[in-house]
Amino acid sequence: MRRLLTLAVVMLATSAVGAQDVTREYQVKAVFLYNFAKFVEWPPSAATGPLTICVAGRNPLGTFLDDTVRGETVGGRPIQTRIILEPEPGCHVMFIPDGAAVGAYLRFSRTAPTLTIGETPAFLGLGGIISFFIDDGKVRFEINPQAAERAQLRVSSRLLRLSRIQNVSGDPK
Repeated sequence: MRRLLTLAVVMLATSAVGAQDVTREYQVKAVFLYNFAKFVEWPPSAATGPLTICVAGRNPLGTFLDDTVRGETVGGRPIQTRIILEPEPGCHVMFIPDGAAVGAYLRFSRTAPTLTIGETPAFLGLGGIISFFIDDGKVRFEINPQAAERAQLRVSSRLLRLSRIQNVSGDPK
């Protein structure tokens, strides 16, 4: 766990902007997706079987997410990844990259205990839980605790301390 957190910090410290650095940006985001899952508690109804991390629409992460989670577990649960081309059940974590139908995925996930993560500027306002942003060339993230609570997810205070907190009532339109 410390190894991956250290890797995330090192990668965070590296610039993630510019055409030649897009791969590095998504390496950082893949590590974050895995680490976010370690710092969230799902309700008992969603805490069985493998923990599934879904990528909605196009997959800008390439093989980085699979490489990051291969052989890893969260809370004793193996991790599996899936690419989904339309909203579907069974995702514990859903990364909705720029260009995907954010509103449709968030509406579908609204009543499910799904940790929704995006990278569009309006993501939290639409009801998403965690949003990536670039600040001074580094990948950062902000969290909407109200959206997490609505999804019946408990976000660790340790993760909240590392984020920028946004309290928006955001309902998917």
